[in-house]
Amino acid sequence: MSDKPGFIGQVLGVLYRPREIFSTIDEDDLMKGLVVVLVMVALAAYSSMAYMGKIPLSVLAPQLEDVNVDVSQIGGSMGLFAGIGAGISVLIGWVISTLLLHGLGKVSGGDGTMKRFFAINGFVAVPSLLNQVLRVVDASIMDSASLVGYFIAYRDISSKLVKAVIGTNILNIWALASLALLVIGLEENYKLARGRAVIVALVPTLLMFALTYFTG
Repeated sequence: MSDKPGFIGQVLGVLYRPREIFSTIDEDDLMKGLVVVLVMVALAAYSSMAYMGKIPLSVLAPQLEDVNVDVSQIGGSMGLFAGIGAGISVLIGWVISTLLLHGLGKVSGGDGTMKRFFAINGFVAVPSLLNQVLRVVDASIMDSASLVGYFIAYRDISSKLVKAVIGTNILNIWALASLALLVIGLEENYKLARGRAVIVALVPTLLMFALTYFTG
Protein backbone atom coordinates (compact mmCIF):
# COMPACT_ATOMS: atom_id res chain seq x y z
CA MET A 1 0.00 0.00 0.00
CA SER A 2 1.23 3.50 -0.80
CA ASP A 3 2.02 6.01 1.92
CA LYS A 4 -0.96 7.53 3.68
CA PRO A 5 -2.05 10.71 1.87
CA GLY A 6 -2.42 14.04 3.61
CA PHE A 7 -5.71 15.68 4.46
CA ILE A 8 -6.28 17.26 1.04
CA GLY A 9 -5.28 14.01 -0.62
CA GLN A 10 -7.85 12.16 1.47
CA VAL A 11 -10.60 14.68 0.71
CA LEU A 12 -9.97 14.53 -3.03
CA GLY A 13 -9.22 10.82 -3.04
CA VAL A 14 -12.63 9.75 -1.71
CA LEU A 15 -14.14 11.09 -4.92
CA TYR A 16 -12.32 8.70 -7.24
CA ARG A 17 -10.65 5.99 -5.13
CA PRO A 18 -12.75 5.82 -1.95
CA ARG A 19 -11.97 2.24 -0.96
CA GLU A 20 -8.23 2.90 -1.02
CA ILE A 21 -8.64 6.12 0.96
CA PHE A 22 -10.98 4.57 3.54
CA SER A 23 -8.48 1.77 4.08
CA THR A 24 -5.94 4.38 5.20
CA ILE A 25 -8.26 6.16 7.61
CA ASP A 26 -7.86 5.26 11.25
CA GLU A 27 -8.98 6.63 14.61
CA ASP A 28 -6.31 9.33 14.48
CA ASP A 29 -8.13 10.85 11.50
CA LEU A 30 -11.21 11.68 13.57
CA MET A 31 -10.47 15.40 13.71
CA LYS A 32 -9.94 15.50 9.94
CA GLY A 33 -13.32 13.90 9.40
CA LEU A 34 -14.94 16.36 11.79
CA VAL A 35 -13.35 19.27 9.92
CA VAL A 36 -15.04 18.10 6.71
CA VAL A 37 -18.39 17.87 8.51
CA LEU A 38 -18.05 21.24 10.25
CA VAL A 39 -17.19 23.00 6.98
CA MET A 40 -20.20 21.34 5.37
CA VAL A 41 -22.40 22.43 8.29
CA ALA A 42 -21.13 26.02 8.09
CA LEU A 43 -21.84 26.17 4.36
CA ALA A 44 -25.31 24.67 4.88
CA ALA A 45 -26.06 27.29 7.52
CA TYR A 46 -24.86 30.13 5.30
CA SER A 47 -26.77 28.97 2.21
CA SER A 48 -29.97 28.55 4.24
CA MET A 49 -29.49 32.01 5.71
CA ALA A 50 -28.96 33.49 2.25
CA TYR A 51 -31.95 31.71 0.73
CA MET A 52 -34.43 32.42 3.51
CA GLY A 53 -33.20 35.98 3.92
CA LYS A 54 -34.43 36.72 0.39
CA ILE A 55 -37.95 35.41 0.97
CA PRO A 56 -40.32 37.89 2.67
CA LEU A 57 -41.68 36.76 6.01
CA SER A 58 -45.17 37.41 4.69
CA VAL A 59 -44.56 34.53 2.27
CA LEU A 60 -42.82 32.25 4.77
CA ALA A 61 -45.46 32.69 7.46
CA PRO A 62 -48.57 34.42 6.03
CA GLN A 63 -50.55 33.45 9.12
CA LEU A 64 -48.68 36.11 11.10
CA GLU A 65 -50.37 38.86 9.16
CA ASP A 66 -53.74 37.29 9.94
CA VAL A 67 -53.13 37.95 13.63
CA ASN A 68 -51.91 41.51 12.99
CA VAL A 69 -48.21 40.86 13.58
CA ASP A 70 -45.98 43.51 11.99
CA VAL A 71 -43.68 41.23 10.01
CA SER A 72 -41.51 44.15 8.94
CA GLN A 73 -40.07 44.28 12.45
CA ILE A 74 -38.78 40.71 12.44
CA GLY A 75 -38.37 39.88 8.77
CA GLY A 76 -34.67 40.74 8.71
CA SER A 77 -33.90 38.16 11.38
CA MET A 78 -35.50 35.18 9.64
CA GLY A 79 -32.47 34.46 7.48
CA LEU A 80 -30.24 34.31 10.54
CA PHE A 81 -32.67 32.07 12.44
CA ALA A 82 -33.00 29.78 9.41
CA GLY A 83 -29.23 29.53 9.06
CA ILE A 84 -28.69 28.68 12.71
CA GLY A 85 -31.51 26.14 12.62
CA ALA A 86 -30.18 24.51 9.46
CA GLY A 87 -26.65 24.26 10.84
CA ILE A 88 -27.79 22.73 14.11
CA SER A 89 -30.14 20.26 12.43
CA VAL A 90 -27.50 19.12 9.91
CA LEU A 91 -24.89 18.60 12.62
CA ILE A 92 -27.24 16.78 14.99
CA GLY A 93 -28.58 14.71 12.12
CA TRP A 94 -25.07 13.66 11.14
CA VAL A 95 -24.14 12.67 14.69
CA ILE A 96 -27.35 10.71 15.27
CA SER A 97 -27.13 8.92 11.92
CA THR A 98 -23.48 8.04 12.55
CA LEU A 99 -24.34 6.57 15.95
CA LEU A 100 -27.25 4.67 14.42
CA LEU A 101 -25.09 3.32 11.61
CA HIS A 102 -22.43 2.23 14.08
CA GLY A 103 -25.02 0.38 16.14
CA LEU A 104 -26.43 -1.32 13.06
CA GLY A 105 -22.93 -2.17 11.88
CA LYS A 106 -22.15 -3.90 15.16
CA VAL A 107 -25.52 -5.68 15.28
CA SER A 108 -24.90 -6.89 11.73
CA GLY A 109 -21.79 -8.69 12.89
CA GLY A 110 -19.17 -6.01 12.26
CA ASP A 111 -16.23 -5.44 14.56
CA GLY A 112 -15.13 -1.93 13.57
CA THR A 113 -14.66 0.82 16.14
CA MET A 114 -17.01 3.76 16.56
CA LYS A 115 -14.19 6.31 16.57
CA ARG A 116 -12.85 5.10 13.23
CA PHE A 117 -16.33 5.08 11.71
CA PHE A 118 -16.91 8.67 12.83
CA ALA A 119 -13.70 9.55 10.98
CA ILE A 120 -14.74 7.63 7.86
CA ASN A 121 -18.25 9.07 7.90
CA GLY A 122 -16.74 12.53 8.07
CA PHE A 123 -15.06 11.93 4.72
CA VAL A 124 -18.29 10.40 3.41
CA ALA A 125 -19.68 13.95 3.72
CA VAL A 126 -17.34 15.29 1.00
CA PRO A 127 -20.04 15.15 -1.74
CA SER A 128 -22.45 16.94 0.61
CA LEU A 129 -19.77 19.58 1.21
CA LEU A 130 -19.44 20.12 -2.54
CA ASN A 131 -23.21 20.35 -2.80
CA GLN A 132 -23.25 23.05 -0.14
CA VAL A 133 -20.57 25.00 -2.00
CA LEU A 134 -22.87 25.08 -5.03
CA ARG A 135 -25.81 26.06 -2.82
CA VAL A 136 -23.84 29.00 -1.44
CA VAL A 137 -23.10 30.19 -4.98
CA ASP A 138 -26.70 29.67 -6.04
CA ALA A 139 -28.06 31.45 -2.96
CA SER A 140 -25.77 34.40 -3.68
CA ILE A 141 -26.94 34.89 -7.27
CA MET A 142 -30.59 33.81 -7.04
CA ASP A 143 -33.05 36.70 -7.02
CA SER A 144 -35.82 37.05 -4.47
CA ALA A 145 -38.68 36.65 -6.96
CA SER A 146 -37.40 33.29 -8.17
CA LEU A 147 -36.93 32.02 -4.62
CA VAL A 148 -40.45 33.09 -3.69
CA GLY A 149 -41.77 31.23 -6.72
CA TYR A 150 -39.88 28.05 -5.80
CA PHE A 151 -40.98 28.27 -2.18
CA ILE A 152 -44.64 28.71 -3.03
CA ALA A 153 -44.49 25.91 -5.63
CA TYR A 154 -43.01 23.52 -3.05
CA ARG A 155 -45.46 24.58 -0.36
CA ASP A 156 -48.41 24.01 -2.69
CA ILE A 157 -47.40 20.46 -3.71
CA SER A 158 -50.33 18.27 -2.76
CA SER A 159 -48.59 14.89 -2.97
CA LYS A 160 -46.94 14.00 0.33
CA LEU A 161 -44.76 11.47 -1.47
CA VAL A 162 -43.39 14.01 -3.95
CA LYS A 163 -42.94 16.56 -1.20
CA ALA A 164 -40.97 14.08 0.92
CA VAL A 165 -38.73 13.12 -2.00
CA ILE A 166 -37.95 16.78 -2.73
CA GLY A 167 -37.66 17.74 0.92
CA THR A 168 -35.13 15.04 1.77
CA ASN A 169 -33.10 15.42 -1.47
CA ILE A 170 -32.65 11.66 -1.62
CA LEU A 171 -32.50 11.45 -5.40
CA ASN A 172 -29.97 14.16 -6.24
CA ILE A 173 -26.51 13.20 -7.44
CA TRP A 174 -24.79 14.41 -4.26
CA ALA A 175 -26.99 12.31 -1.98
CA LEU A 176 -26.49 9.25 -4.17
CA ALA A 177 -22.72 9.81 -4.20
CA SER A 178 -22.68 10.06 -0.39
CA LEU A 179 -24.76 6.89 -0.16
CA ALA A 180 -22.29 5.03 -2.38
CA LEU A 181 -19.38 6.25 -0.23
CA LEU A 182 -21.24 5.26 2.91
CA VAL A 183 -21.70 1.70 1.66
CA ILE A 184 -17.97 1.45 0.97
CA GLY A 185 -17.19 2.97 4.37
CA LEU A 186 -19.41 0.42 6.12
CA GLU A 187 -17.75 -2.38 4.22
CA GLU A 188 -14.32 -1.11 5.18
CA ASN A 189 -14.93 -0.44 8.86
CA TYR A 190 -17.23 -3.33 9.74
CA LYS A 191 -16.22 -5.81 7.02
CA LEU A 192 -19.85 -6.18 5.99
CA ALA A 193 -20.94 -7.89 2.78
CA ARG A 194 -22.14 -5.51 0.06
CA GLY A 195 -25.83 -6.35 0.40
CA ARG A 196 -25.81 -5.94 4.17
CA ALA A 197 -23.87 -2.67 3.92
CA VAL A 198 -26.43 -1.29 1.45
CA ILE A 199 -29.30 -2.17 3.80
CA VAL A 200 -27.57 -0.57 6.79
CA ALA A 201 -26.67 2.56 4.78
CA LEU A 202 -30.28 3.05 3.68
CA VAL A 203 -31.76 2.99 7.19
CA PRO A 204 -31.11 6.65 8.19
CA THR A 205 -32.29 7.88 4.78
CA LEU A 206 -35.48 5.86 4.97
CA LEU A 207 -36.16 7.04 8.51
CA MET A 208 -35.71 10.67 7.46
CA PHE A 209 -37.95 10.10 4.45
CA ALA A 210 -40.65 8.58 6.64
CA LEU A 211 -40.40 11.45 9.13
CA THR A 212 -40.71 14.02 6.35
CA TYR A 213 -43.58 12.13 4.75
CA PHE A 214 -45.69 11.80 7.89
CA THR A 215 -45.01 15.31 9.17
CA GLY A 216 -45.13 17.10 5.81
